[in-house]
Parts: sequence; structure tokens; C-alpha cells
Amino acid sequence: MKLKSIFCLTTAITLAAVVRAGAPVTVTQKGLQFSAEELSLDKGQIVTFVNDDRTAHNITVSGAGMNLNGGLQQPGADFKVPFAKPGTYTVSCGIHPKMKMTITVK
Repeated sequence: MKLKSIFCLTTAITLAAVVRAGAPVTVTQKGLQFSAEELSLDKGQIVTFVNDDRTAHNITVSGAGMNLNGGLQQPGADFKVPFAKPGTYTVSCGIHPKMKMTITVK
């Protein structure tokens, strides 16, 4: 019985670590800036970009073979981006060129 309890505990800890590692991340856009300048992710994580600003934005992501243009993102809208490959990505706003951030995927 003790061995079964140890196995269940080990399995629960492993599953919790897997869930945490792949948890989605939210980045907001407000005041013509991203809520983070740099972000470190694990391969496979999804970032949701939420426009909490009073103006439209246009998320662009480039790096590690990705060249993504999210189109016009109105206030209140969100845009999900999966990061499937390790590498360094540059995220910017196509409308407001000073809005930039870097995402590193392990």
C-alpha cells in the first residue's frame, strides 16, 4: 500500500509540473506598450495578447521560422499565439513601432 501511495504522489507531482510548464501566458497592451519587455517560455506555450488600450494594435511576431501578422486588433480583443519551436522571437505592433518585446522559447 505504501508503494502505491508513493507512486500516486510521484505521478501527481509530475502532472502538476507538466501543467505549470505549459500554462498559457497573457500579455496586455496598454498605454502603447506591452506589459512585459521580455518573456521566457517553454516550447508549446501559448501567449494571449489582450488589447487593454483605447486604440487598435497590430501584433507581429517574427523569429525561429515564424513570420506572423495578427491583423488589426481592436480594443478589448485578444490574439493567441502558440510558440511551438525553441528560439528567440521579436513581437511588435505594426501600428506603433516603439511597442516591442522579446520572447525566448526553450
